[in-house]
Amino acid sequence: MSDKFQAFMILGALVLLVIIFVLLKHGKMTVKYSLLWLCLSLVLLVFALFPYVVYVLRDLMGVEMPVNLVFMLMFCFVLLVLLSLSIAISQLAEKSKRLTQANAILEKRVRELEKALGTPTDNTPDH
Repeated sequence: MSDKFQAFMILGALVLLVIIFVLLKHGKMTVKYSLLWLCLSLVLLVFALFPYVVYVLRDLMGVEMPVNLVFMLMFCFVLLVLLSLSIAISQLAEKSKRLTQANAILEKRVRELEKALGTPTDNTPDH
């Protein structure tokens, strides 16, 4: 690996780390979801600082070219992110369904109470 490319990889990994910490600081990302990205940036930083690690991993896993190993690891990372996002979406959909049901029950109770008190229901929002 050339020195220029290694410097570019180190800079890229450090920029990714800074971006993640800025997103965390401003509340744009939760710690739960930032852990995967922090792990990725640290792995990229290790690969950039110590390129020999990629060659050792390549030999251990029996991969022909180091670039294939890195590509495979990035593909696995993307699958992991997709899995975690699918879980989060499923949980949010379930929460939304429960909130909608609870809201419908409360609306029904309010209408019944208004009917019992004899007050008219006003469904028009105030502007």
